[in-house]
Amino acid sequence: MAPSTSRTPLFRLSNAMYFLSNYALMRRIASPPVLRRLFSESGSGSRLIRPVTGDDIPRPSDPIKLVAPSTATSFIRYSAGYLERGFDRSDIFVHPDFISDEEHALLAKCCERKLKRLASTYEMGHFDKRIHNYRECSVSAWLPQKRAVAGRVAEAMGRAIDPDPIDLPDRAASGKSGGWTTVGKYDGQVRHILDRVWEMFPSSFAWLPPHILDLHEDGEILPHVDNPDYSGFTVGGLSLLGSAVSTFKHVDDPSISVDVLLAPKSLYFMTNRIRYQFTHEITVDPEQRQWQGKLVQRARRISLMFRDAKVPKSGWKSLAS
Repeated sequence: MAPSTSRTPLFRLSNAMYFLSNYALMRRIASPPVLRRLFSESGSGSRLIRPVTGDDIPRPSDPIKLVAPSTATSFIRYSAGYLERGFDRSDIFVHPDFISDEEHALLAKCCERKLKRLASTYEMGHFDKRIHNYRECSVSAWLPQKRAVAGRVAEAMGRAIDPDPIDLPDRAASGKSGGWTTVGKYDGQVRHILDRVWEMFPSSFAWLPPHILDLHEDGEILPHVDNPDYSGFTVGGLSLLGSAVSTFKHVDDPSISVDVLLAPKSLYFMTNRIRYQFTHEITVDPEQRQWQGKLVQRARRISLMFRDAKVPKSGWKSLAS
């Protein structure tokens, strides 16, 4: 789901509630109240578009190749049409158990802290009318400058970027920080985990700040295609808390589809042709939440999302001004 441009009020909260590492206990934690607000359709600033077809579909000039582990096969389901039409299986990447139980607990706790401060209530509707019962925020503190647009601009100008203080080893490392600075408590540890994601891609990539999307147990994401004006050909996420099934359907022929089981601790990416030639959704429809003969129960889930920035037509140096 593309980042929202809605204006959610900021709330100052005390006595922050911590997640427990036990998943069952985390799911029993009461969800924040739902803010019943409906948004109207936006104008030219929409981060979503209606599905386009034919020559209007954006296509990557240099396809991205990610190699999934052998354990991913039971987490991806291709339709017969997808395979018969020769679509690349690697356009959907899944890495089950990409993070450990301890890393999952840390990320869930840190995401919860950010959400409590920046998006304390669930929204019933997005201004694009494609997502319901959700809350979201971006976290620029978790993105190193060297991996951001600023890093690519500096590189294009032949300049170096000083290391962020948060990226330097903590000289007085405490047990809690695990050897990383506590500038913004736990931010160094979070970056250390997220670096493993960014290192899967070429260093020439520029990344947008990580985006936290919290989908309520009763929430859903309707079929949509992200607006290509706002990001590049790579989008993915680390799945936290509950499981969900995400469905991708070709904009011209919905029978050409892929289903992905997004389990806790897994990492997924959609790239290349699937990025803008397929819609994506997370539905409450029980028929679409079947996996290997069992119903995937609806549960609150957090997706810590990653998107690459769109390269300017005139190159990164053009942004220096």
